[in-house]
Amino acid sequence: MLTLLFIALIVLFFLGVPVAFSLGIVSVAYFIIQDTLPLTTVAQRFVLGTESYSLMAIPLYMLAGVIMNSAGITDRIFGFAKALIGHFTGGLAHVNVLASLIFSGMSGSELADASGLGTVEIKAMEDAGYDKEFAAVITAGSATIGPIFPPSIPMVIIGSVAGISIGKLFVGGVLPGLILTIYLLLLNFLISKKRKYPKGNNFSISRLFQTFKSAFAALLAPIIILGGILSGLFTPTEAGVVAVVYSLFVGFFIYRSLKVRDLFPVMVNVSKETAKIMYIVAAAYAFAWVLAREELGVIATESITAISTNPMVILTLIVGLFLFAGCFINPTANIIIFVPMLMPLVESVGLNPIHFGVVSTLALMIGLITPPLGLCMFIICGITKISVIQFTRAVIPVLVALVLVLVTIMYVPALITWLPEVLLGP
Repeated sequence: MLTLLFIALIVLFFLGVPVAFSLGIVSVAYFIIQDTLPLTTVAQRFVLGTESYSLMAIPLYMLAGVIMNSAGITDRIFGFAKALIGHFTGGLAHVNVLASLIFSGMSGSELADASGLGTVEIKAMEDAGYDKEFAAVITAGSATIGPIFPPSIPMVIIGSVAGISIGKLFVGGVLPGLILTIYLLLLNFLISKKRKYPKGNNFSISRLFQTFKSAFAALLAPIIILGGILSGLFTPTEAGVVAVVYSLFVGFFIYRSLKVRDLFPVMVNVSKETAKIMYIVAAAYAFAWVLAREELGVIATESITAISTNPMVILTLIVGLFLFAGCFINPTANIIIFVPMLMPLVESVGLNPIHFGVVSTLALMIGLITPPLGLCMFIICGITKISVIQFTRAVIPVLVALVLVLVTIMYVPALITWLPEVLLGP
């Protein structure tokens, strides 16, 4: 039965059926074939998949990010980053990465960074004479920082389905997010030197001070969110509410760039995106229940432990699975399907769940910019008007850098686990 299910799923993917519908169709078909199961059960599985307090954080973080975009805060962040490091060789490429790090502290989403801040970054780089392909792939690579550096929507989902502390996952992503930033900055420097990309304006203390003052309220947002979680003032889900209220306050009263009429299209946009994500969650939850009923988790555990029981070998095999699956399936669906199934294996071999959660997040996010079906790749190609083939040729150095970061945090677990243990306890 498992073989038939996966064959059906692959066929639907190749026919171009969206992931959520493919998962839903296969799940319903399973219930029809298994005539001992009432069809009402599949509806229950769909509903149960979305009944989670933690998942409420998803629309909240998305809303905060979109409000900040609408309020023009991304331009202020970009201006500050440009004043800070734009004077180096390949300055705008460095600005691209640093701005993504700052914005990641508000949105928690790779796609939000790519579609929102990416539009500003790519236009600026093209106007300055950078190759379209390079502007596209460095924007895609820097957007990967968003789900690693807190807050993170994928980490919210992982924590929800695996019973892992979302606060510890957030804190565990701080150092990997900074390491990812450093790796991408080094890659920028090497490529910019080779291709003789231009420097920006000369460094100016007065310009830095002016842009810092302009962007200060935006820069304060990640500190408020993470500081509140670490101090115990609010939970990661409640932090989403704080992020929305703060972004509204900044947009209406500090920058005064947000109008009441702007809120309706923002709400509609976020509602649509939330509906898409939650339908994927519901369909993936139903499919995961089918796989659990067919004991795929037991089969996978036995098969993997037959190869090795070494935690690092197990983690390497899991990461390989996520890198492959991420090329074809939405990260949200991958998390719902695979993470609960793999948690017994993770616990049985003694892997730290925080280490597993953060490494899994990065592995799945790499899939978003990996051909043939990376969603972030399609967004960036749409912005830059380049083909998938052009993107694929240019993205290889960025993928190498991302995989090096992944390998680094895989085999040095303390880069993930040390900070949560210090700040939040074992």
